[in-house]
Amino acid sequence: MKTSLKDWPKVYRKIKRMRGLDEHEKILYARSLAATPDERWQMNETFLRSFGLWGRSALKKFVSN
Repeated sequence: MKTSLKDWPKVYRKIKRMRGLDEHEKILYARSLAATPDERWQMNETFLRSFGLWGRSALKKFVSN
């Protein structure tokens, strides 16, 4: 089944009875399963940017003097 991020509700319906995960975790899991590799990369990049951990400025934070 070829999916994209917009198809995550279909995947969610298949996994919503899975035990051990709360509702939020199931939604995140469904989104990651439905996303293409490029969409997963974009989600990861957006997440890192939201914490200021992406780009040249983020590299400067971790360089030791």
